[in-house]
Amino acid sequence: MKICLFLYLYILYPFYTLWFASHASLIHENLSYVGNLKGMHTYFIIWAVMCEIALVIGFYKCLPKCIHAKMLFPLIVISAFLFLGSSILPYLPQSYPLSAQFHILLSFIGLLMILAVIAMMVFSLHLSYSIFPYDYILMLIYGMALGIYGAHYMSVNSLVEVFLGITLPIYLFHLGGRLQ
Repeated sequence: MKICLFLYLYILYPFYTLWFASHASLIHENLSYVGNLKGMHTYFIIWAVMCEIALVIGFYKCLPKCIHAKMLFPLIVISAFLFLGSSILPYLPQSYPLSAQFHILLSFIGLLMILAVIAMMVFSLHLSYSIFPYDYILMLIYGMALGIYGAHYMSVNSLVEVFLGITLPIYLFHLGGRLQ
């Protein structure tokens, strides 16, 4: 079982994510744009499901060790549904501007919820396991990456989405493994 999780987190999911993101500029476009290119919407939904599976694997190792797990679990589920819902809605601002706005709103709220859950979880784990300072530094790097690219481009681009999408589940998986 452990080898399957390793293969998924380190090989299958990252390679699919990189393949999917390679269909447009990593700096100037985001994965929503890629997912709505001709013939790519199904691959976008597959990527979203794969991303959620990767996060579930990471949370599966970490969340049970968290003293606030019962409070955080519903937020994780809501975030997953928001993220998956946003991937189903088309992001075609010229053709369907209202759908595109809902897509952005759902994905943005879902992302903020996941990052807030991870920050709360790391803080909670710090109370029980004393995991300072390395895990907080990693969270700071994630926040800075989002802030720098978001402020510069006024949106989240594919580079940030790929970086967070691949590294967050691996981070959670390893953090949970350290807390044996």
